[in-house]
Amino acid sequence: MGRWIVSEKEGYNGEWKHEKSEGHDDYGLLVSEPARKYAIVKELDEPASLKDGTIVLQFETRLQKGLECGGAYLKYLRPAGGWHKNPKSGEYVEHHLKFPPSVPHDKLTHVYTAILKPDNELQILGIWKPQEIPNPDYFELDQPEFEPIAAVGIEIWTMQDGILFDNILIAQDEKVASSIRDTTWKPKFDIEKEKEKADEAPAGADVLGGFQKKVFELLYQVAELSFLSEHKDKITELIEKAEKQPIITIGVLVSIVVVILTVFLKLIFGGKKAKVEKKPEPVAETSNKEGSGDEKAEENEEPAAPVRKRQTRREN
Repeated sequence: MGRWIVSEKEGYNGEWKHEKSEGHDDYGLLVSEPARKYAIVKELDEPASLKDGTIVLQFETRLQKGLECGGAYLKYLRPAGGWHKNPKSGEYVEHHLKFPPSVPHDKLTHVYTAILKPDNELQILGIWKPQEIPNPDYFELDQPEFEPIAAVGIEIWTMQDGILFDNILIAQDEKVASSIRDTTWKPKFDIEKEKEKADEAPAGADVLGGFQKKVFELLYQVAELSFLSEHKDKITELIEKAEKQPIITIGVLVSIVVVILTVFLKLIFGGKKAKVEKKPEPVAETSNKEGSGDEKAEENEEPAAPVRKRQTRREN
């Protein structure tokens, strides 16, 4: 460790570890145990004075197991005591943003940057300005009197492990911070983002792939049915096409169902129609050839011929 000093204060018994960020060769400070209080500090070689110009504060953190209940923030400490001294009361006060910007809760590495300007302006992602509310201790300065930053500390109480801090930077040039983001954070983030996509894809792909495999097996079995023999080649061609383009599996399934229904309906209703056409027509009984000829002629000319035929038999 050496560079960082772990707190020996009672209650702060969380064990810090110097470990690699998952999937990278880059090391960081790792919160290794859940349900612990952690405190650690790194004193700067020289305090960074905000009176000298712009100060850029930047660090990376990664919630390797997501975020349930934990802290992942830094504290920038003056040589002794709090943050800002109130010239009226003489007290040091630690100020907090009432509406801090929200942060991602995923498992990727994220970088956070705060820019403090000599004109008392604080930038976090866009411009933040203090709310105007009644305050009896309010005071203004022509020039800011920020205290120097002498150390960086982490003091959190977390119910989870896996929180990692890395690449803590204090600089006077915004371009330096931007360069660090591009060279250290961005490559890691891109790798983690791709891995996240890869990890999420198989869950859905495996289910879909298993479903499609079963569908293909079923379709090949259907193609072997005897009453579909005339359409086997067409059905097999559709199945093979679907295997090459799994995204159209559902469409192929619908097409084959249509083919099966068409053949099935043709077999049922087409068969009954053929029997009706072959049914012999009733032939009228006659007592002589002449009567038979007359009756056939009348039968062809008028539908009521059978009635006249029966009346003629009674008269004879």
